[in-house]
Amino acid sequence: MYEIIIEDSTGSMTLPPLEVPLSKSPIEGASDVTTLDNNIYTDFINLKSLIAHTWAYMNEADFTNLQGYYERQFTLYQYPSISIAALGITDMTVRMTLTPQQIVDHCGTVEGVTVSFRESKQNP
Repeated sequence: MYEIIIEDSTGSMTLPPLEVPLSKSPIEGASDVTTLDNNIYTDFINLKSLIAHTWAYMNEADFTNLQGYYERQFTLYQYPSISIAALGITDMTVRMTLTPQQIVDHCGTVEGVTVSFRESKQNP
């Protein structure tokens, strides 16, 4: 089972159980150079990851907690970190994005919650 734990300087939270799919995409830090004879060579710099997940529905309390991690990036000037044991990821610093809140009932249930985590390093 895949489980995402998110953490910042205020504490940590285990995100609600994941539905499939969980997306992990590479982000290449590379530069292709085309030579005059139309060949290429590549400067390989680094390889980072982008992890994304969408919940069909999330309860109001879980969304509020998740939104807190997103907003604290802007107030604390620090990225959160995530751990996903099933993927061998431990304390990976990430830039987090979150879709807007779309409430669909009187209980505060939020529909179509997508979160993405782009691997990075902590800002100085």
